[in-house]
Amino acid sequence: MREPESGRGHAPTGDPCRLTESQQQVWHNFVDGGWALMAQVTAGFAAAGFSATDMRLLEILAPRDAIGISELAATLHAGVSTVSRIVSRLIDDGILERVASQADARHRLVRITEAGRVELDRQLSVRDGLIKRLVVDVVAPEQYESIGDAFERIRKACD
Repeated sequence: MREPESGRGHAPTGDPCRLTESQQQVWHNFVDGGWALMAQVTAGFAAAGFSATDMRLLEILAPRDAIGISELAATLHAGVSTVSRIVSRLIDDGILERVASQADARHRLVRITEAGRVELDRQLSVRDGLIKRLVVDVVAPEQYESIGDAFERIRKACD
């Protein structure tokens, strides 16, 4: 039996489910670059006094009237207990508030306060500065658009 080729276009084990060497290199670049980017973004957020999770939670809430903790957790891709703790802290900080559900008086929802909208705007300004410096100013406009298009497809494939 012939040994599988291990050229750049072939999977190293001959297994068609494995990434080829060139695909592995692209994946490595993606993971390494993604982790490096997130480390810089996380450090920038921490220096400004907030976390990526807090900002994402506020981004999810901002366009909505109110949302339940379970739905918020699912949208945030986090556990209900984790989101509940974050929400409680943000309520204590005056960033969020609890409201009754119109559909079910037993169900409590959360919404962003005016102070929360001001805080989100501050956080988005920090985020935008970091992303411009670390991504937008580093790649060509077409590459930036391609990144967005690729992640839109990846997100849909994950559903």
